[in-house]
Amino acid sequence: MKNVILYVRVSTDEQAQKGFSLRDQEQKLIQYCKNNSLHVLEIYREDHSAKTFNRPEMKKLIGYCKKNYKKIDELLFVKWDRFSRNTAESYSKINFFQGLGINVNAIEQSLNLSIPEQGLMLAVYLSIPEVENLRRSQNVIAGTRRAFKEGRYVGSPPKGYSVGRDSTNKPILIPNEDAKYIQEAFELVSTGIYNLKDVLRTLQAKGYKSSKTAFSNMIRNPLYAGLVYLKLYKEEREQFIEGIHEPIVSRALYNKVQNHLNRNNKQQGVGHKKINPNFPLRGFMTCPKCNKPLSASISTGRHKKYAYYHCFSPCDVRIKKEDAHAWFNHFLSSISLDDNSYTLLVEIIKEEFEKMGKQNGMGPKHYEKLKNLENKLLKIQDLYIDGDLTKEEYTQSKERYKTLINELKDREEQFFKKQEVFNLYKEGLKSIQNIENQYIKSEIDHKRRFIGSIFPEKFQFENKKVRTADINPILHKIAQFNRVNRRNKKRDKSQKQDLSRCVAGAGLEPATFGL
Repeated sequence: MKNVILYVRVSTDEQAQKGFSLRDQEQKLIQYCKNNSLHVLEIYREDHSAKTFNRPEMKKLIGYCKKNYKKIDELLFVKWDRFSRNTAESYSKINFFQGLGINVNAIEQSLNLSIPEQGLMLAVYLSIPEVENLRRSQNVIAGTRRAFKEGRYVGSPPKGYSVGRDSTNKPILIPNEDAKYIQEAFELVSTGIYNLKDVLRTLQAKGYKSSKTAFSNMIRNPLYAGLVYLKLYKEEREQFIEGIHEPIVSRALYNKVQNHLNRNNKQQGVGHKKINPNFPLRGFMTCPKCNKPLSASISTGRHKKYAYYHCFSPCDVRIKKEDAHAWFNHFLSSISLDDNSYTLLVEIIKEEFEKMGKQNGMGPKHYEKLKNLENKLLKIQDLYIDGDLTKEEYTQSKERYKTLINELKDREEQFFKKQEVFNLYKEGLKSIQNIENQYIKSEIDHKRRFIGSIFPEKFQFENKKVRTADINPILHKIAQFNRVNRRNKKRDKSQKQDLSRCVAGAGLEPATFGL
């Protein structure tokens, strides 16, 4: 009989969601172990976000595995997003557990990681929650910027303000008891007689509490003059917007203070090193001997000039620019999707999302059930109007039906969010079609942003190839997928045969994993 440890996790924002409770996950895992004759050694219950592995129960689990790895066969959880929502860290931790001889798997998204295509599905499973987090983050940014454009400051209130509510019950800044100190601070600085240290000392003697750094930032904050600062973001320029909150100081007083501060703190311009378009890999490539970033330069020979990426003494590693660029372009071609690979990969991911939809009960029966509940709600309203139901009976029935309707609508909303993520995948995969040509035709700034998105840290060449441990793990899996798909194509295997290998079978199989 195999020995297993179980891990269940929820985060604060998942507590109320159906199917995410600790009890529900635990029951599914225990039932699975009974059905498959698995002996449960330990159960770890986590109430923490999965953005990192810096979680209390996960730390205890890892410590237990280090001490008792000889008697543990598998680590099980319900789904991969219970394990982690950080793709890169997930691969590192999976390697760690595999190194101890412990297989890691999800009972509802079971994978055999010895099959390259299923390694790709692991990348999909791990990246879906990470993409959802990024999408949620973008929605928050968009909402915040929309509020700022309306002149409404959202976020932690600065010193001198508290959060109140306006006539529409939306948050708005309201001056509090510290506002008088802020007013006095601006007035004292505007005289030009006192420096910031003297002003802060004067206010502290009267009961104002602040550090030197916080006070220096406060005196430069345009919010106190009724202006909301909107940061530069993508194509949108930075700007100051007239706020809807009550200013603590006048615009004239604020401008006077800034003039004094600018005169007293003239900064010398800082020259920035120009990026040489001949060496796009500079700063990203590291020395194979000392692991320091390689520099680049051109040396003059008798008849022509020679360009190298190089380290410094005592390493003296030198790589010809032409060789480095040729090797890098070859690497890009390995992660580039051709039309056939793109179509097949989209089909694989689509099939997985459809499976998720079925698990969530999103089918004709879902809409039929929703319609029936809405009809019942209308019916009890008619019965109440006709006097066939008391007010208490009507209220109880209405609340019950509304709760059921809201649960179905929440499930529907989650399904459409998954559809949105699927569309993001399709667009993202399009961006890595003919990726080497995109890179070659790009300007130097775009090339460097491009390289930075591929490599989480730096990279090295190993045997004239990019070392696979350095690259984004999803791209690594795509490279493996390309190799298998092109090999199968040469053997005249159909796409459906390729696809069938990507679908996980029932139950868990021994898994091996390594980059």
